[in-house]
Amino acid sequence: MHIHLHPLTSRRMVLWMSILFMVGASCFIYSSFTFLLPHPNESLLNAIYFIGSIPFTFAAFFQLLNATNQKNQEWKLVAYRPKNSGYIAGLTQWLGTLLFNINTFDATRKLDWLEGDLLVWTPNMLGSILFLISAFYLLKEISFKLNWDDRENLSIWINMLGCITFMLSAIASIYLPQPLPLAFVQFALVNTGIGAICFFVVAFIGLTRLPE
Repeated sequence: MHIHLHPLTSRRMVLWMSILFMVGASCFIYSSFTFLLPHPNESLLNAIYFIGSIPFTFAAFFQLLNATNQKNQEWKLVAYRPKNSGYIAGLTQWLGTLLFNINTFDATRKLDWLEGDLLVWTPNMLGSILFLISAFYLLKEISFKLNWDDRENLSIWINMLGCITFMLSAIASIYLPQPLPLAFVQFALVNTGIGAICFFVVAFIGLTRLPE
């Protein structure tokens, strides 16, 4: 969710990137906490998760495009810049969102526990790992320092918190032959919701830092 500003970044692209992250996060927030209510409509809420994953992916691609094209570089739609921490963060984040597209779609299907492990839990875990890698590289860009007076700095730390809670949710969401206790399910849902709130906040901060 980190916004790396530079002269080649258009105000409109950053605006839409932030809005799309907020839309996707809102879907995850709604589904996660609504699932905690009595008698949730599981089919509808799983569909909302999938719908929310789509703007996440488009926004993450804008983020990758933003990190790919830096000042004094030829503008490219696709490039490989392994020495650029922001680029690695953007790439791993985008790949993570693609895996979330897969797992949220498969969660809308009727699967047995083994299919659920392979098609839902596995891409969820891999996507969460990629999100953590992305967050690590963003923290590396700021030398792992916390500055309460810098909104961009705070947004990077909030993003890491969101990635950690997504990982906790993924771990607790494993499929087993026997259903997990309700406490595990609730733990996963709450952490997904908290992570989505973190990403929403980071995207909102991005709206306050639009390029001129």
